[in-house]
Amino acid sequence: MDIEIVKVFKSLADPVRLRLIGLILEEERCGQELAAELSVAPATVSHHLRRLRDAGLLRERSEPPYVFYRFDHDALRRAVQAVTDRKKVTELTAIGLAADKRKVLESFFDGDRLTAIPSQRRKKEIVFEELLRRIPRHEVYTERQLSDYIAAIHDDFCTIRRELIMGKYMEREGKGGSYRLAPRGHAALVEGC
Repeated sequence: MDIEIVKVFKSLADPVRLRLIGLILEEERCGQELAAELSVAPATVSHHLRRLRDAGLLRERSEPPYVFYRFDHDALRRAVQAVTDRKKVTELTAIGLAADKRKVLESFFDGDRLTAIPSQRRKKEIVFEELLRRIPRHEVYTERQLSDYIAAIHDDFCTIRRELIMGKYMEREGKGGSYRLAPRGHAALVEGC
């Protein structure tokens, strides 16, 4: 049930889908009509309609060769009702974040190896926090030690070491000196437990 509520709100977080709902609210429509009305490709409309349908916000009626869609007001009402409780909102937020993090980690890790360094800031944070959880914990790391631990996960240990410093996950003492977890690094490890 909670996952379905998250799906409803995620599906509404797209301008094209909101425009589709606006058109379907007026009257039942088929995909071709919606594509023409919005001046977007039928495949794009099909994708967005599928997301809305999977979230339970649309009902379909088949009249070959067309499928007509109508908005399910009750589904939206139930989702909105569910988030009127503060405790429920907190639970839903945790579910959404956990699912997003899992998806990012599955995209960038192949078993124990990091396959690529993300370019988007939020994805990079998720990956680096996971990387910190995967290296052995020490109070202080020598540069060689830290490089070896990172190299076991990804070949470009220099870039990752630099990113850990720039992201304030680790602090470096002197040129070629020792490394230690910064407060943000400690917080990431605590959060991951």
